[in-house]
Amino acid sequence: MTTNIAVGYLRLSQDGHSIDRQRRDVEAYADTNGFALAKIYDEGKRASGFDTDRPEYIALLDHVEGENVDVVIVPNLSRLSRDRKERLRLLLDLDAIGVQLHSVELDRAVDLDDDWALVQQSIRATTDDVEKRKEIERSKRATQERIDNGYDHGRPPFGLTYDEDGNYWMPDRDSDEYQTALTCIQLRDDGRSWREIAGKTDVSKDTVRRIYDRRKRYLLANEV
Repeated sequence: MTTNIAVGYLRLSQDGHSIDRQRRDVEAYADTNGFALAKIYDEGKRASGFDTDRPEYIALLDHVEGENVDVVIVPNLSRLSRDRKERLRLLLDLDAIGVQLHSVELDRAVDLDDDWALVQQSIRATTDDVEKRKEIERSKRATQERIDNGYDHGRPPFGLTYDEDGNYWMPDRDSDEYQTALTCIQLRDDGRSWREIAGKTDVSKDTVRRIYDRRKRYLLANEV
């Protein structure tokens, strides 16, 4: 019996499913279905599903077109693409070259030979596209409102956290990161180079620079 060769694809989800969780799901799915998982393409963080120039996504497509691959496994179809046209184009391209696309979420392959299945995938791709674009627009409006109100926004920097009202960054005094940030500032004040500080603290040079640029946030609060 011939074993089907599979490749997987992961992309950071905003719904709480981490990359590690996605990897475990893909590996378990391949094992359960008897697929030989040759490689997992991991896009990691900060990769938009509307971007078709993702390095791992492009590498996946090249792999599928150029090598012996029978199956592509994804945690769910939105990991491949949020753009409805790109997703439907990919589904049809894979079907044309005889490569099965399996979704862990669906627990099966996408069957485009079934007319109703093709209609469902068209509807799902369009719904995902529209909903995600609305979500992005809401997020942009919320961010702009915070900026207009003078509030901090986004993920708190190294060693900082939001205050109780969720408006401003403040020192996360109980965290190891905050103490490390104070060490970085002290070492810089002592004349140490960015490289030396990074080596002593295991914090990247870029992060050390950002900490020092925001030193008033750390030091003024430390004096309270």
